[in-house]
Amino acid sequence: MVGDSTVAAGGERRPGRFLPALVPQRFAPRRWALWRLPRRGQVWYLVGVDALAVAAVVLAALRFPPLAAMLTPFALLAAGMLGSAELARPVERHREDTLLGPGVDTPWIFAGVLVLRPGLAVSLVLLSALHQWFRVRRKPVHRQVFGAAATALAGLVAGAFLTATGVRPLGAVLDTRTVLLLTVAGLVFLAVNAALVTGADGPRRPREAAPGHAFDAAMTAFGLPLAWATVAAPLLVPVLAGATVVLHRGGLGAGRRDHVTLDPGTGVLTAASWRGAAEARLDRPGDPGAAVLLLDLDHFRLLNDRYGARIGDAVLRAVAGTLRDEVRAADLVGRSGGEEFAVLLPGTRPFDAMAIAERIRLRIASTLVALKASGDGPQFVGVTVSIGVAGCSDGLLDDALPAAEAALLRAKAAGRNRTVCAEPPA
Repeated sequence: MVGDSTVAAGGERRPGRFLPALVPQRFAPRRWALWRLPRRGQVWYLVGVDALAVAAVVLAALRFPPLAAMLTPFALLAAGMLGSAELARPVERHREDTLLGPGVDTPWIFAGVLVLRPGLAVSLVLLSALHQWFRVRRKPVHRQVFGAAATALAGLVAGAFLTATGVRPLGAVLDTRTVLLLTVAGLVFLAVNAALVTGADGPRRPREAAPGHAFDAAMTAFGLPLAWATVAAPLLVPVLAGATVVLHRGGLGAGRRDHVTLDPGTGVLTAASWRGAAEARLDRPGDPGAAVLLLDLDHFRLLNDRYGARIGDAVLRAVAGTLRDEVRAADLVGRSGGEEFAVLLPGTRPFDAMAIAERIRLRIASTLVALKASGDGPQFVGVTVSIGVAGCSDGLLDDALPAAEAALLRAKAAGRNRTVCAEPPA
């Protein structure tokens, strides 16, 4: 049992009362965000796709076991994928979600589908997901797992199509029939993944979906020369890897957010970048209203004075991580001041924004940072947050921010650790 923890706003918590100290509570099954989804059918759909992917991968790996001769192409593709993903990481962190999750990793995964047996091809999907989790950005675990499962199933279906048509392994020469069948396999790969993701999230509006579809198609198409080079001309693979990064960073990813600067302490957008990205997001024609959240950590200066800047910085990082976990990929999270954060929720009404803000407030209140080890177990410190919410129905950020600021001040005056919605204009 973990010893008592100290919470900055006063009060005590025992984070490990029912769980071993070595297992963080956020990893306990009962705490998974999956169970908090509003639609029970969506929960079972995500779980069903994950289970289907596991079963399909196991059956495919047993039916077509990896060959020793494929280890070299696998190593070449894995090294190229991780290297290009690392170089493209600043862009990938802020690329808006498309139907095909891997982003810059997509051509390498599709190339693996073309030249490798299923087990090794799915291993590339797992490597991509791990790199996304540890080096790019962390989505809720159920979304990260579902994205990998959907990509794996799409790859397996495309691979089955190629096996049925006798295209693989690739030859040194690509004739017309082979190129045609490879193109169809790419379309199958895209279509299966799109169908699985649409089944989970519902269809997107054509205007919003078009840039993402173009990005996914371009990345998949680039997998064709990568697959051919892996088999016929391995020395070209590093050249194509560099070209992939240049194209990706130079405008191939039309769905990404441009000109962003990250706050070095928390990894979220700086105040200037957040405002620029928010204004650009609100300027999109035909978009529904949005909502703005302004968050201020309660008594943060007292926490800093008592425990030092190192612990204060750790608390800020933990709060920023909680914000990223609790919002959608299309939402914008920025640090607007020393202990202040701002969130833009596109397509969200104030009523729904209040529910999101309350969920964030409760999650932050339960987020703890370790202080030091002691005889009774590790000690923890946490912080509470006050939140002001304002609607942005007319797309005017200059009106929404003062309203959210006024609501935040009311939350502070009412005792802190609460959420207040701005009063609608008269």
